[in-house]
Amino acid sequence: MTQTPSLQNLPRTSALLCLEVERFCLRQLALARGSHLVLAVSGGADSTALALILWLLAPRLNLRLSALSINHGLRPEAPDDAAHALAVCRGLGIPCTIRNADVTGFASSLHVGEEAAGRALRYALLEEERLACQAQFIALGHHREDLSEDVLLRLVRGAGWPSLGGMPARDDGRHLLRPLLTCCPKDLKKLLLQCGLNWREDASNQSTQYRRNRLRLQVLPLLRAENPALDKSLGHLWQLAKLDRDYWEKTLDAALVAHPWQEMHPDYLEHPHQPGQQGQPGQQGQSGCPATGAAVLLPRALLRSLHPAARLRLYMRAVQRLCTGGMPTPDAATSSLSQSTPSAQGRASTLLALDEALTQGRGNTRFQLPGGFEAYLKGGAITFCRPA
Repeated sequence: MTQTPSLQNLPRTSALLCLEVERFCLRQLALARGSHLVLAVSGGADSTALALILWLLAPRLNLRLSALSINHGLRPEAPDDAAHALAVCRGLGIPCTIRNADVTGFASSLHVGEEAAGRALRYALLEEERLACQAQFIALGHHREDLSEDVLLRLVRGAGWPSLGGMPARDDGRHLLRPLLTCCPKDLKKLLLQCGLNWREDASNQSTQYRRNRLRLQVLPLLRAENPALDKSLGHLWQLAKLDRDYWEKTLDAALVAHPWQEMHPDYLEHPHQPGQQGQPGQQGQSGCPATGAAVLLPRALLRSLHPAARLRLYMRAVQRLCTGGMPTPDAATSSLSQSTPSAQGRASTLLALDEALTQGRGNTRFQLPGGFEAYLKGGAITFCRPA
């Protein structure tokens, strides 16, 4: 395409693709007109298409766009990828920043894999850029086949329902949006070719060293051979999971209004205000938790009012609360890593055992959860504690 791309001069199928993304942004993402977005641009096809489509839609949605490209320092061609991302953004008139990340050093310091370390640093740097730009959200280029991979990854890790449905399109906790989540990657590449935009191929995507790549390259092709409409089917699963997630969130919200849980910060546990709740730093009070760690107490009245399915989701909400909201947290990258590290399989089996102990009326029982978290059952109430 020799002229500047616009919705008016795009081929019909590509224009419809962009308009479908617009509908998705307005309806599924509830994106407010006039929003400022930071785009995660790597130079690959997906993120390049994200930049192009949102640039095409920006006048219609009154969007303000910025971009961040991160050099993870893991491949010799990484600087060239970042330079390409910068050139694409400049061509579209989108301000773009390049940041370097020491993934190898971060992974070594915390004794974790480079894949997990890279993901944690990437999200931490994106959040830093969002705050610096005073943007409302970070936009990511995940598409329909990425969603299929994520569903399988969650299945392998032992995720429960509705988390098994895959990554959310909008994550308010981390200020993330995924506008392309229902798009076919072939259609995205076709759009780029029609607009004369090329992209960089990441050679590491072909390596079977990483589990995600093994699922993409080896497992998903076999499943698609059995069901050519697999990605659409998993997309429907994602929609059902979203509806169920909304239902359970509202159910728990209502239950917590009637019987609120109690959050206890480290200073509260060290200097309790309630009679009989003693505790000194390094000791344990009546909550049964270390006095130096934050805790969430689920009262007996709250637990007795809920169906077991709701209680299990309440337990997960309590753990997530300790991971993220309202409590003292470590730096962003380490916090992001800690949230993604605990084993879902071990967590699920422990929470099932915890709920069984509750229904059997057992007390003074402690359960160890992945990631160093603990649950303490006493008097029909449960206290979840975060490690100090």
